[in-house]
Amino acid sequence: MKEGVVWFLPFEETFIVWLQQLGAGTLLLPVLVALNNFFSFLGEEIVCIGVLGFVYWGFDKKRGERIGAAVVLANVSIGMLKNIFSRVRPWAASGRIELLRDVDGFSFPSGHSANCSALYPVTAYEFQKQRWLRWAAVLVPLLCGLSRCYVGAHWPSDVLVGLAVGLAVFASVEFGMARLKNRYGFYLALIVIGAAGMLYCRTNDYYNAFGMLVGFVLGLRFEEKHIRFENTASLALALLRTGVGGLLYAALNGLIKPVLGGIFPAGTQGFLLMRSVRYGLIVFLLVGVYPYAFRLERKLFKPANRS
Repeated sequence: MKEGVVWFLPFEETFIVWLQQLGAGTLLLPVLVALNNFFSFLGEEIVCIGVLGFVYWGFDKKRGERIGAAVVLANVSIGMLKNIFSRVRPWAASGRIELLRDVDGFSFPSGHSANCSALYPVTAYEFQKQRWLRWAAVLVPLLCGLSRCYVGAHWPSDVLVGLAVGLAVFASVEFGMARLKNRYGFYLALIVIGAAGMLYCRTNDYYNAFGMLVGFVLGLRFEEKHIRFENTASLALALLRTGVGGLLYAALNGLIKPVLGGIFPAGTQGFLLMRSVRYGLIVFLLVGVYPYAFRLERKLFKPANRS
């Protein structure tokens, strides 16, 4: 756990302690722990990548692009804010609060809450005919935010501000970027603003997110110029593309991490910059290059494709 500043309102500690005491000494306790860990999982990187990949590689890359923009913008914003406020997490600041899920870095605001309040509302907005997504857009961020308090990872104020950041990202993407004729100008502005974090950020989450932002934008441009893949109307093919993409993500991470991670000593600025390079390269390959493999589908299957 990095050094930081301990600050919280008295009711925040009391609220988390009360949450963690629910079901104590009963068979309900392991159920509550499992449920809250599941709701926390819904705001994690692997879920965001899964939703983004399923839409972008599968059914509609333009909608997938907006979902991806929301995810990377939320992560960069949270990384920059965390390094400004440097708030210590509840479990590390209070002897009364237990940590029920592995976490690192600073506490304020909540990245999981921001991810959920950006990802799920954007997805629901993009697929408005799917009414169940509207419920998910409301319930998942709330449940995920509450779970972050339950597991001792965040103060209630972390969650509230994280939700607000995610909603601001949702509004920026859907009512700002989506209506711009030159969306790459918007992306360039994000990269320039986001790069300011290198002047003061010293945590992995910022450098991971900034690398993802750059790789995402470069990948979109490369795909648009050189690949121009077609989406599919086949659910089976969409799932296949997503599954293969997930395996490719794990493989690339496993291959690139030991190479770039060993160039500079851990904890140095060079090490952090290599994290940006690593995540940027992986996202670029997945967004911009991997779709070239979809051309093999014509030889292996007879899918019903659409633009």
